[in-house]
Parts: sequence; C-alpha cells; structure tokens
Amino acid sequence: MRGTYIGEGKMLISPIWGGRLIVPSNDLSLAPDLIIDGVLESPLTRFFAKNVKKGDCVIDVGANIGYFSVLLGHLVGSQGKVYSFEANKYMYEYLLDNLSINYLHDRCETFNLAVYSEDTHIPFYVSKKYMGNSSIHPPSSEYKKHYKENIEKIEIATIVLDEFFQSQKKIDYLKIDIEGGEYNAFLGMDNLMKSNIVNTVIFELNKGMLQSDWEPFTDMILNWGIIGKKFYGLSDEGDLTAIEIRDLLKRESYPYVIMKQV
Repeated sequence: MRGTYIGEGKMLISPIWGGRLIVPSNDLSLAPDLIIDGVLESPLTRFFAKNVKKGDCVIDVGANIGYFSVLLGHLVGSQGKVYSFEANKYMYEYLLDNLSINYLHDRCETFNLAVYSEDTHIPFYVSKKYMGNSSIHPPSSEYKKHYKENIEKIEIATIVLDEFFQSQKKIDYLKIDIEGGEYNAFLGMDNLMKSNIVNTVIFELNKGMLQSDWEPFTDMILNWGIIGKKFYGLSDEGDLTAIEIRDLLKRESYPYVIMKQV
C-alpha cells in the first residue's frame, strides 16, 4: 500500500518516483492504482523519467490531480516550465494542493480551463465516481454499459493553445489526455504543430470517448503522417517502439501515442 487516509475524503500517496500526492479517496479511476501501487500509466511515467531534462518546457493538458504535473515539475527543475490545464473544477483544487505540497509553484503554471478549438464556454460532464473520465462529451450508451456513474453537467471556459503559446519558441513535450476532447484540442494547436514548435506530443486514442469526433480526428492524424510526423508506441519500460499509425487506428484504442517531428 502506498497511501494513507488523512481525513475529509482524502488519501496521501507516496508515488514510487518520489514526491507526494493527495487524491480523493472516493475516486474509482485514479485512486485505486495510486493507493495500491503508487503509480499511474507505468510506461508513460518511465518515458518521462527517462527523457524529460532540466530546463525543458512541458504542457500537461488534462492534468487531473496533478500526477504527471508533479512528476514533470521535479524533472524540469527550477530552470524549466510546466503548464497544466485542468477543466474539472474539483480536480483542479487537488492539482493546486499537490503542486503546493511538492513546492513546485515556482516552475508550474495552472489553468482551470478546457483546451479547445476556440475561446468560448462549453458544457462539461463531470464524472463524480470515475473522476478521470470527465469529458466535453456526455456519456454514450456504450459507456453506460460499463460504468454506473453520477454525472454533473457544468459550463467551463476554454482556451486555444495556438493563441496562448503564440510567442513560445520551443515546447519539448505536450501531453494530452482529455477523454475525447483531443480532436478539438488539436484543432486549436494547428499552428504550433506546423511550425514545429512542439517537439513531442503524447496523446490518447480512444474511439469510445471521441464519439462523433473519431473519424475527423483519425483523418487529422493520418494527415500529420503524410506531412512527416513520426509515430511511436511505448514499451512497458517506457521506450519508443515502432508503430504503423494505420494499424494502430484499426485497434481504436491506445493510451499513449507518441508523435514526434522529423
């Protein structure tokens, strides 16, 4: 066990890579793995630990409680920068607390905003039991077959990465895990991608969560391949593995696609 109950519905976690995290004890998505094993998404955790360097600039879109933001904050050091975006107002409070108890606010900037294709306000569907599944899309009938869920519909403000980072010269890593919001996030970072400001993008492929955005999103990904972006998967040890993007799309789900500029 890597966690202990500290009251008020919160667990204090000791991650296997160091630092500390506070998580909601009643969450059924992230909390079980963190409490038992002290780690989430081991291949991606190992990838970051092996590759992120002091002084790097990293964007964490879909930061949730801050698991990766805290890890990245330790890795980039005081010379680096982490920008964390989290739309779920409840998880955002945990993100702030976790950066605080790890003394990382000197290098991390946080935003309670959804990364999207335009500056506006949109509905957001907050999962109250499986908190990591909150999305800009309402739960589908297929989703409801697998999860007995309590959903709260709220309204959130959005941000466009192209506009927010228009003066940025270099972004070393951009991680996107927003449960079906990836297509709209990519639409809003077209200039960053075409200008090769972003070196490496890590994103989730999930047809069920993307819903009606699945086909336009896969078309977009294939187009990135045509213009020269290279795609990889991750081994269990966090190393890049060769991957054919068309074969991957046929699987319809993969937790961490690595897209790099040539």
